[in-house]
Amino acid sequence: MKKTLLLPLMFLTILGLPTQVLAHAIETNYAFDLELSEKLDLKTTFSTGEPLQEAKVIVYAPNNPSEPWLETTTDENGNFSFTPDTSIPGDWEVQIIKDEGHEDYLTIPVSNKGIEVQNISQKMNRDVHFASIPLNPLATTMVIAGTGATVFLLRRKFVN
Repeated sequence: MKKTLLLPLMFLTILGLPTQVLAHAIETNYAFDLELSEKLDLKTTFSTGEPLQEAKVIVYAPNNPSEPWLETTTDENGNFSFTPDTSIPGDWEVQIIKDEGHEDYLTIPVSNKGIEVQNISQKMNRDVHFASIPLNPLATTMVIAGTGATVFLLRRKFVN
């Protein structure tokens, strides 16, 4: 009887363990005119290619990293433009946020000559998401009742 209970108990244990979820990521690409070196055009999409529509974009200047220098949103195609003030050289921080867990962070270095496009980097500020199968009270009751009924029927079978 112990062997027959072991398999369902192992299954229930595995069912309740949290697992790492790898969902679609956000990708931000940029286009830059080397002649002008003033304006940066960015396009943000999910890894599936779907545009990140109406995502919040927050830009922080290097001289005041706690207060937004610019707040805007992406358009219906996931596009937005950014023209930093070259009189404020340093690393500009760009945050693109769409709902919880869908975020991208870029560091854009700017000198008095303009954007240093070759040094643009993405911050690895990724949160690992864990998911478990949530059991609501009804499902929990059904699992317990099913386990109890199985034990009762197995005991009855082996006793008689």
